[in-house]
Order: sequence, then structure tokens, then C-alpha cells
Amino acid sequence: MRLGGYGSCKSFIGWRSRELMAERYDPLEVKRRLPFLDVLAHEGVPVRRSGPNYVATCPFHQERSASFTVYVGSDPAEDHAFCFGCGWPNGKPGDVIGFYQAKRGVDFAVAIAQLASLGAVPPSVKTEWRARENVSRMTASKKQLDKPALPQLRTLNEDEQEQLAKLRGLSVEGVAAACEAKRVAFCPWPAWEPQPCWLVTDSARYVAQFRRLDGAMFVRHDGREIKCWSKGSPTWPLGAGEIGEQSAVLLVEGGADMLAGYHFLEGFGRLEQVAVCAVLGASMRLAVEALPYFYRKRVRIVLDDDEAGTNAAARWTEQLTEAGAAVESFSLSGLTTKEGLKVKDLNDLALVEESAWLDPELKAAFLDWDF
Repeated sequence: MRLGGYGSCKSFIGWRSRELMAERYDPLEVKRRLPFLDVLAHEGVPVRRSGPNYVATCPFHQERSASFTVYVGSDPAEDHAFCFGCGWPNGKPGDVIGFYQAKRGVDFAVAIAQLASLGAVPPSVKTEWRARENVSRMTASKKQLDKPALPQLRTLNEDEQEQLAKLRGLSVEGVAAACEAKRVAFCPWPAWEPQPCWLVTDSARYVAQFRRLDGAMFVRHDGREIKCWSKGSPTWPLGAGEIGEQSAVLLVEGGADMLAGYHFLEGFGRLEQVAVCAVLGASMRLAVEALPYFYRKRVRIVLDDDEAGTNAAARWTEQLTEAGAAVESFSLSGLTTKEGLKVKDLNDLALVEESAWLDPELKAAFLDWDF
């Protein structure tokens, strides 16, 4: 899969100690899931073949010749590297975890936790009880979230569904599926100047986000224009309470991307197996009240291809793995729309050329949940 980057490592340390983070994952399995060459590519270190091995310009000292040599084993867990220029690491070969530590400037626990997330490595069996303990603790610590006062809502009719699908570049079938799940509704908004709006919410009704059905901006009392209007507790992941027995979750940011999630999963015939959840803001932490719903689920995070999205993926991965979920992020980097514009979010992905779907990794983002 496309490995999602996580930017700064500082925000990755979670609620528990570094030692417990390290114990959650089997280092051998981490190395087996993440071949050394894949991690070098992820870290932006170009390599070339040299006989049976691979060489690169050493990322730890300045040099003109390629002295950093990677030895690839029959089992990725046996991959190791050594620099004949500076002697990294300490004059003897090093593994991929040691490389990541040195490259990112983090300790072993942080490195193995981040690599486990990149490689979608689940917690080891011996630490399963800790995830259950965390779920019990989270459940016990629940507090009542404030529910906003919402106007009278109704389901979008067929014409409105078609209008919304056209506005967002999505299929009518995907929009209809979101409406059937009662995740999308219609109402006039705001109260002082009612406009036909579509909004995203869920049965919990902790949060809702409104957008104009004609695609225009809202105009506030002060004259400022905004594209969407949110009410309630934005930390609540829409759809968390409805995951139920579904074993997989697609987690996105924003109402438009939630709608796009239904578009793709309906198109690939995966709505019966995969739940769609959305957080209405990349700067948020997930509400602790929602985390138990993700216990033992496989969660794929698809966020905006920018710094805010990268940081959110790291933040939510930390929380969800602590709650006992297996988490993988999918990067939209390098994709363009039919108009040649950068694909910034999941909704934009619906606007790519059909040829882009020849990439098997792109299809696997919606079809392959075996991680």
C-alpha cells in the first residue's frame, strides 16, 4: 500500500509510557512487514542496485560516492544496512528499526510504534489484554457530550440527491446509500436567511455540518463567507456508534469526504463490510467516548494530502491503536484530477482519470482490508 507519512514525530507519543508502546508490537513482525528498501523510499532515500545488493548516498553524512549499502535477505526481517563511509551504525550492520530511529531522531519505542502503523502491524497477541483494559478504562471515563439543537431534518428527495451528486462529482448511488444510512439529510439553513442545505450527521446527533446545496458560500452577519457550518462536538467521529459488527472502517475528515467514502464503497460493493466514519476537523483528537467502538476493527485513514492531514493521521493512529484497532493510512500523494489539479482529498479522488484506477494499490484502498 502507499505508506502515509506522519510528519513530526513529537505528537506520536501516546497516553502510556514508551516501554508499553514498544511491548505492543513484535519487532520481528515489524521488520517482516516493512522491507528496508520500502522504508528508504518512504524516507526519501534513493537507492540503486549494485550486484546482489543496493547502495545509496548515506543519509547520515555528506559524501559524493554511495557508501550506504543495503543487504536484502530472503526474509525482509533479515534486511540490514551498513555505511562504509561513516560506519553507521557503530561499525556494524543495522536493521530497519535502527535506521528509522537515526533518520527521525526518535527512540526505539517511538520508532517501532510508527513503523508498526506504517506497516499495519497489529498489536502482538500477548498485549491484547492491554487493549481490552484500555477499552474498559475509556468506557468508564465517558462523559455526556453536548448535543446541539438541530432544525427539522428530512431525507433528500431523488432530485436533491442527483443535484448533490452532480455538485460533488459523485455517483447518485453513493449519495443515495449515504441518505439511506441517515448520514445525509436536508434542511433550510441558517435560521435568519434559510437556504436549501445538505448536512452530514448520524444517529448520535452530537455533531452536524451544513453546506449549501447549490455549492455557494454562507454569508455570516459580519459579511464573512464560509463554505460549511458546523454545530456540536466536532471531536465526535460521525458513524462511530453505527460500526456495529462491521470489521473494517474507512476514516476520513469532513462531510464531503464522508460522502465520497459512500461513493467508492458502494461502487466497489463493500458497504456491507466497511463502515464510514468522518471527523469534522483535522485539528481534533477523537472523542474518548467514541474510541471503544473501534476496538478490534481494521481502520484505514484517508485524509487530505497536506500537513494538517498528515498530523491528524498520526494523532488518530495513536489513539486508535491504543484502543485496540489495527490502523493503516493511505496516501493520495501524486494523484491528479482530469483537469490536472492535485488530488487533495477523497472527494477529489472521484475526479481522476479512469486510467488512474489501473494502479492496483488504489483499488486495494477500498477492496483489501486484510491487515
